[in-house]
Amino acid sequence: MVNKLIVNIRQFIFGLQDSFPLVGRPLVIAWRLLDNLKFTIQKKVLQAKARFRAGDNQLKKELIVFFEKEKAYQPITQDIPSLRQGDSRFEIIKKNLSVSGGTLLDIGANLGYFCHKFEDEGFDCYALEENRMLCYFMEKLKKAENRKFKVIPQSIFEYNKNKELIFDVVLALSVFHNFLERKDLYFNLIKLLKRLKTKELFFETYLPNEFKPEAYYKNYTPDQFVNFIIQNSCFNKAKFIGASEEGRPLYKLTP
Repeated sequence: MVNKLIVNIRQFIFGLQDSFPLVGRPLVIAWRLLDNLKFTIQKKVLQAKARFRAGDNQLKKELIVFFEKEKAYQPITQDIPSLRQGDSRFEIIKKNLSVSGGTLLDIGANLGYFCHKFEDEGFDCYALEENRMLCYFMEKLKKAENRKFKVIPQSIFEYNKNKELIFDVVLALSVFHNFLERKDLYFNLIKLLKRLKTKELFFETYLPNEFKPEAYYKNYTPDQFVNFIIQNSCFNKAKFIGASEEGRPLYKLTP
């Protein structure tokens, strides 16, 4: 509840930057300064707690401390339990790729699982994630695994704002439905879709029975969500390519 309130306040402040720049810009600067301070304190506390844990692997100890209250969302290479498995989704996407290389953007990359996997397939990967602590761990895991993908600590709405996002492949796996929760996020999603210029979009959406309808500004079935994306983007075709372990549908969209 508190985290959601913080996210809502942040979105409101960043929205002011466009509509009322004289008020919004100073507030955005102040927010970023406070966010940097919060991140620095959180990181130092985490590192200190990890040092008291048994073992020599500092990264693994930090991961254990960070995820001791809830499981990691994605699989990690450090033997940490995760809520979701990624292998089946990776194999489905890999099987349906029409390109064998190029640039790949993962929106809401979390711990960078798909960037690790697709870098092995020869892609130049970009991991976009606005959670600073997840980005901290992504950089650590990237270094530990000797990876080259780029970590971008930003919201997708702020990344290259007002510019076209040109990539060969874009992954939007269980992320777009979060933008249906509020009216402002919904219209930001429409603006984002119009900026996306990619050969292939791999889209995973939620199942309608997973959440209460009143929790969303807009409620879509998977097929309705796909049609909404097509209506507001460069994509003309969509194909159902499989489902995740939890049954969430995966689609491939192309121009």
